[in-house]
Amino acid sequence: MKFAARTFGTLFFLLTIFADITCYGQKEGSLFRDSADNAFDISNFLIRKEGFLPVPTLITEPALGFGGALGVLFFHSSFAERHATPNISGIAGGGTSNGTWVIGGFHAGFWNEDRIRYLGAFFKVNLNVSFYGPGLILDNGVNLNMDAWLFLQQIKFRMMNSGFFVGGRYLFLRTTNTFDIPIDIPDYNGTVIKSTLSELSVIISYDSRSNIFTPEKGIYFEIAGSYCDQWMGNENLYGRVIGGFTAFMPLDRKLNLAVRVDSKHTFGEEPFWARPIIDLRGVPVMKYQNAHVDVFETELTFNIYRRWHLLGFTGIGIAYKNMNEFETGKSVRNIGAGFRYELARLFGLNMGMDFAWSSDDFGFYIVLGHAWLR
Repeated sequence: MKFAARTFGTLFFLLTIFADITCYGQKEGSLFRDSADNAFDISNFLIRKEGFLPVPTLITEPALGFGGALGVLFFHSSFAERHATPNISGIAGGGTSNGTWVIGGFHAGFWNEDRIRYLGAFFKVNLNVSFYGPGLILDNGVNLNMDAWLFLQQIKFRMMNSGFFVGGRYLFLRTTNTFDIPIDIPDYNGTVIKSTLSELSVIISYDSRSNIFTPEKGIYFEIAGSYCDQWMGNENLYGRVIGGFTAFMPLDRKLNLAVRVDSKHTFGEEPFWARPIIDLRGVPVMKYQNAHVDVFETELTFNIYRRWHLLGFTGIGIAYKNMNEFETGKSVRNIGAGFRYELARLFGLNMGMDFAWSSDDFGFYIVLGHAWLR
């Protein structure tokens, strides 16, 4: 994996440099050239873009294996017409080497001059992942297949002319979970557990970021309280409280500091797969999970040359059963580095790669925008 990461990273680096260099000498007003510095840039393309846009990407999550995905986006208007983010609809599908696949569609609406933000999605997911159990770290985990349907509706309203939003969300997730337990018995196909998550949430958020893609300054804060009950289709009564905070602070002309804090808590008899997980680069998904999870991560970015940036990051996460067992919870640290290229200057959109290590794992990620994109 390390060799593949280095190889792909080198190719990506060289291809972007080639695109950067070849933009010099192009005619003024090129669709993929910024007249401010003659560098490769897709701002003009995004400004003028209306209609269909294919978006291919690679999947490099350590827990899922290597894979790819393709999204087809439909821009209902151009950035130039709206003077803001246009409404976007899309369909997407992808798969990985361990048999995981997903297909579905979504719509993101920015209505009434961005006073109303809407998100709707419907996806079919077949997920293969190692399950380590809440509060436990088994040597190799147990193979878990999650065959799921996901339906999401979310809407938020801006409060007056402030950066505060208030809204709600409904999430429906029906799963058939199959554990592949290594027992040598003829005709044994594993243990199957079916479960339903039907959840209503109230959301309060604040956004003062310089842009939503790769912010250089500002903060984003969101807290959501969720309610699930049997009359909604759930097996039990339980709730969730999720809070997230990110801050971006320029230290000087070339140096930028970012800080992220996430705190996730469940109460009641929630499904095992709905318990919070530690979400850090270099940490496989669902490896560290329990009823309560806290994560802290910091990142330092340095502009080395023109549009090129280097960054380093580190963080810690802890998963614990209850507040009294915080100090004895299972924790993990990560450390990593990466690079970014300013792909669309007018929108503050960067793209690059991150390489991250945790206690026993390594992962690399292709990142469009910021790794903490919300």
